[in-house]
Amino acid sequence: MKEIEQTRVEYRRASETDASRIAHLNQLLAEETEGRRLADEVVLSGVRRGLQLDPEVRYFVAESSGLVVGQLMLTREWSDWRNGWILWLQSVYVVATCRRHGIFRQLLEFGLDHCRHSDQPVCVRLYVEEENDAATAVYRRLGFGSAGYRVMERVESPR
Repeated sequence: MKEIEQTRVEYRRASETDASRIAHLNQLLAEETEGRRLADEVVLSGVRRGLQLDPEVRYFVAESSGLVVGQLMLTREWSDWRNGWILWLQSVYVVATCRRHGIFRQLLEFGLDHCRHSDQPVCVRLYVEEENDAATAVYRRLGFGSAGYRVMERVESPR
């Protein structure tokens, strides 16, 4: 992709018509960050389902010249300790040739602005692969720090 001009990037809520592109970018994300291949049918089905789960799941995209070049997903979790919503930042990806142009920063602010009005979140959290130093540095520049928790999981069903 040719050089991106920031003024030519549109930020918007994702729609069902974006599902296959979001699924493809999720596959690139998994391959790039974890060396994992995601099954086409599973990830596309997951994105389509996520698009139907508003307001618990919201996708936002950055589009340039008619092509989605960046994405993120914000999910929400109720915190009884804080009496408010915690937003989780997930599925973050910007096409490699479009990086370092502020697209992620703008996309994040666009998504958070949308959610601030409806959810009034108490914080925004994310998880990042332990060895992904580049992503960690980006998140730190955007004001994220350690939450003091470890993310653990127990797989309930094979995928």
